[in-house]
Amino acid sequence: MIVVSDSDILSMFGKVGAVQHLKRLFEEIYIPPAVYEELRRAKEIGFDFVDELIDNVRIMNLNEDEYSEFVRLMEDEDYLHSGELQGIMLCKHRNGVLLTNDRRAKNFCKRNNIVYFDIKGVLRAFYKKNVLERGEIRDLVEAIEEKDNTRIKGFEAVFE
Repeated sequence: MIVVSDSDILSMFGKVGAVQHLKRLFEEIYIPPAVYEELRRAKEIGFDFVDELIDNVRIMNLNEDEYSEFVRLMEDEDYLHSGELQGIMLCKHRNGVLLTNDRRAKNFCKRNNIVYFDIKGVLRAFYKKNVLERGEIRDLVEAIEEKDNTRIKGFEAVFE
């Protein structure tokens, strides 16, 4: 099983300097070329946290069949960005798990039986696999909410 991430989950962890936690949980994290390009653009406009992300992921190119399906779906699924859709294609064809917070990407995965983890799923895996203790998870959530200007609603459910 491979783990493929889109940019939103990676960015959350990158902004708080916590990519090492993802690496402890998943060991290898892959990104498709479109996500790499998103990260490079973020770096170009001054987001230095991107360096740590790029150093800790591996780029996985789409093969010919995956790319053909990606191109076809880009026309049909105009609400999905290329990074999310490339990640979905890699997971679909290579029995992978997608890391994404995007609601539309998660819905596409549900409809197509593709396994995904959103931020709460990742936090739950941290807890269940003893990667982080409860207090460390709470501290991580607090840092993500502050640095990423977001709110992780109902995250306490990860401890159930």
